[in-house]
Amino acid sequence: MLGFLYKDLKVCKGTFIALLIALMISNGFILLPYFAGAEEFTDTMNDSPQFWVMMCIFAVGISFYVGGMLQESLISVDERKKWAYFVVSTEDGIKREVGSKYIMMILYSMMTAFVCVFMNALTSDIVGGDVPPTTGLIMVLFFVQLMLRAISVPFIIAFSSKYGNTVRLSIFIAVMASAVVYGLFGDLSWIDLESIWDKAFHLLKNMNDSTGLIWGQIVFFSAVAVLYYLSYRISCKFYLKGVEHYDK
Repeated sequence: MLGFLYKDLKVCKGTFIALLIALMISNGFILLPYFAGAEEFTDTMNDSPQFWVMMCIFAVGISFYVGGMLQESLISVDERKKWAYFVVSTEDGIKREVGSKYIMMILYSMMTAFVCVFMNALTSDIVGGDVPPTTGLIMVLFFVQLMLRAISVPFIIAFSSKYGNTVRLSIFIAVMASAVVYGLFGDLSWIDLESIWDKAFHLLKNMNDSTGLIWGQIVFFSAVAVLYYLSYRISCKFYLKGVEHYDK
């Protein structure tokens, strides 16, 4: 496994550096108004704190979006039949090859989260005031990003990056279209919408309940960890199927 990880780090060094630069830019742009005029910026933030919060949330969201795009590019790097056949010929080669990709994606998510936290603290020091805390949002987006990769990666490995996203998008569109058609013409009497809305409002109302929130996060994070492992097993199973779609 260490050999495959070293190879991925070596091959994807450029992508790793590009991600780091992109994260610094996406998190650093919120300082542009400050450097343009420190006093005006401070007055604006004091008068409109919601705008300051939205800027910080937007920066974190963009950072994880960019990180997610570069995560999927890790797989396409090794889409060569000669390399795939070499992987198959080695002992537990498929597990180590696929496993290294999943570990690399975790490392990318960890780096994204670390840079976001670091830039948040740096912004606070530069501005000289309190910056809206985004640590909780960063943690949630970290696991959301892994959840999305757990869903998308098996498609890419099974059908290659050339066709995997198309297959995934086609399935998503088909499911959404079916849901819309059923919502318009199907029998919805079995769905208790009033109860669903009551539970949703109750959840939002008690978001400040630290105990409930912590347990909710624990359940969500645990579910994502299980889903990520299952995704790895599925990807290992369909690795050879994806080799058939490689162009070279």
